[in-house]
Amino acid sequence: MEIPGTTEGVKIKMQPQFQEVNDKFRRIYAETRTRTIKKSQPIIVAIDEKLVLHDGPRHESTQVITDKFTLLKSIDHIVLATFVILELDTDQMLGDVKLQQLHDFESAAGKALASLDKCGLKGEVLERQKQLIDMALTLLHTTIKEKRISSDVLNDYCRNSRKMVMQNVDEAIADQLLAVNTQVKQWRKELGPEKWDALNVVIVSGHMPRERNSNMQYFAKLFKQKREGLRLFYCEGLSEESDALNLVGTHILDRKIAVAFFKDEWRMHRDLLGDGAAKYLSEHPPLK
Repeated sequence: MEIPGTTEGVKIKMQPQFQEVNDKFRRIYAETRTRTIKKSQPIIVAIDEKLVLHDGPRHESTQVITDKFTLLKSIDHIVLATFVILELDTDQMLGDVKLQQLHDFESAAGKALASLDKCGLKGEVLERQKQLIDMALTLLHTTIKEKRISSDVLNDYCRNSRKMVMQNVDEAIADQLLAVNTQVKQWRKELGPEKWDALNVVIVSGHMPRERNSNMQYFAKLFKQKREGLRLFYCEGLSEESDALNLVGTHILDRKIAVAFFKDEWRMHRDLLGDGAAKYLSEHPPLK
């Protein structure tokens, strides 16, 4: 059996001159990517609660998360927090620390309910929020009183609140996407046809909401794109605008590399090592 890192029994040794070459490559790549970013503007970055337009010296930011969105999301979080507080402690007596945590959250939720009428919601929407918070407060109060909760009771609470929670979700995202569309329409008018056709968009968000991300859906439909990687990009797990812009530059530069070497603009959108890995693993199954 060949020992990893050897050839015909001779250990391969990395020399510092080759590390210097690698370091130079990384600097050259970063410099070329920076130039690529500048040539690839305008770029819209969707990050945190805003859209940011980069167009040469122009750097314009606008809020697209409305108070209504945040309010409905916060009420859904009351429901979700009630589950999360209790999920690991069902079917057992609760200790003093957990009971104090429940008391504290019950108090916070109660104060939120008391302020709800000042938020401007009306009719059925307002009543739904009151019902959701009341359900959470009732569960919290009963659990504190009995010092325990069964997993069945907690699951019933979640299932009974689900429909109203999702109604809030639907209304919140409709409000957000209306704000996004309003701003994008304005920027399209200002940019003009030539710049609009060159526009790139990068969405900055976390791992869990990647699939069917709302902003990705909006811009994919806008650009008629079926996959990420051409005009539309998703920046996962990072939080700075510079990270997002670097991702756009990486996509565009790597696409040029893919065309130059492989005549396939998508080749660098999968691991360059992947084909070799598949071949190796087909011949050397794990643990064999």
